[in-house]
Amino acid sequence: MLDEENKRYAALEITSKAVRLVYGYCLDGVVYVLHALETGVTALDGGIVAEHDVLVNTIKGLINAANEKLGITIKDVVLSIPPLGLAITRDSASTVTIDSSNIIQQLDVNNAISQLRKHRFQDGLKIVDVIPYTYLLDNSLSESDSPLGKKSERLTVHASIYAMQDTIISGYLSAVQAANLNVLQLVVSPYASALYMKDHEEIPSSYYLLDFGSEMTILTQISQQTTIVANTCFKYGSDRITQSLADKLQITFKEAKMLKEKYGIDKNPSFNVKIYKDFTLEDFGNNIKEAVSPLVDAIKDQINNWNSTEKRFLPVVITGGGSALYGFKELLEERLSCQIIDFTPDSFGARFKSYQNCLGLIKYADVHLANIERDEFFQTTISRVQPKVQPGKKVASYDIDEEL
Repeated sequence: MLDEENKRYAALEITSKAVRLVYGYCLDGVVYVLHALETGVTALDGGIVAEHDVLVNTIKGLINAANEKLGITIKDVVLSIPPLGLAITRDSASTVTIDSSNIIQQLDVNNAISQLRKHRFQDGLKIVDVIPYTYLLDNSLSESDSPLGKKSERLTVHASIYAMQDTIISGYLSAVQAANLNVLQLVVSPYASALYMKDHEEIPSSYYLLDFGSEMTILTQISQQTTIVANTCFKYGSDRITQSLADKLQITFKEAKMLKEKYGIDKNPSFNVKIYKDFTLEDFGNNIKEAVSPLVDAIKDQINNWNSTEKRFLPVVITGGGSALYGFKELLEERLSCQIIDFTPDSFGARFKSYQNCLGLIKYADVHLANIERDEFFQTTISRVQPKVQPGKKVASYDIDEEL
């Protein structure tokens, strides 16, 4: 929810096993959390809403709990959505600044973005978001941040445009709206995550973002700190490791999860220490390595595909609840032969990997929504950096992979 004075926002994320909410604000680029909570629910199937009514009731319960705790009424949310089948393209739009002194105003930026939102994708695809990455002013001056207040007769906005299947988007929107909430903006989760990490000095400008969730893993190539270059999703999450352990040890899923979180992949296992019946630490670690091996192989193959002209991989930044597995970072370093950066959010009140996307949504709202009045536009001419997509012509789109 937007507070006009303090610019406070509610960020909502729906995942395979939970719904999460973070309420907070951004000051000088830092996210401050006033309240964070989550509740467990299984309402998605492969990232697609499958149990609409269950999800609606869960969201209502979560919002009611937050309202009671904070003494407010949350009506608006910024919503994260997983990038299933994400289509990516780039485009540009130019406009003459409306101010008589040629001072760039938010309305000028809005004019250009309004035109970019009319970009045509293939049938069935709907634009999720338009994210500017370069602003071109008179005399070929270039700005990476919004040039509000600067002087230029003409403004050209270069932006990334992200689109997804309308049916997937509608599933999320309809559930949130049925919970009596207004969605201020849909944001693809890798962009929210990258935006949150943007000002952290340990994060490079270009890298691979690996979000290891409970039922799905999202791999995204990032450039210019936040720009999504390519993306793919694997139907493989940390629960697959847990189930594999449960089957081998012949124990319940809950017991296997507890053991996995307690021991992980020990780097120097004692051959004499038995942690469960006849299973030693080495046995346990080897079982985890065997279970996660298909995913690591798929990640390596995909990066090789994206990285075909380079001899070395970019760094890989790992996030998501599954990446908290002890020894996972070292396993990736060994298998991928590149730098692995294990990132954990540092915002007080939500210092857990699972909250990173929601924290990024708060920052998104502060950067992109604070001054935008979406329906205004005055005069714009369009100038494209690539041809308009013709019907049947394929854009960069990465479908969710088959079961590994």
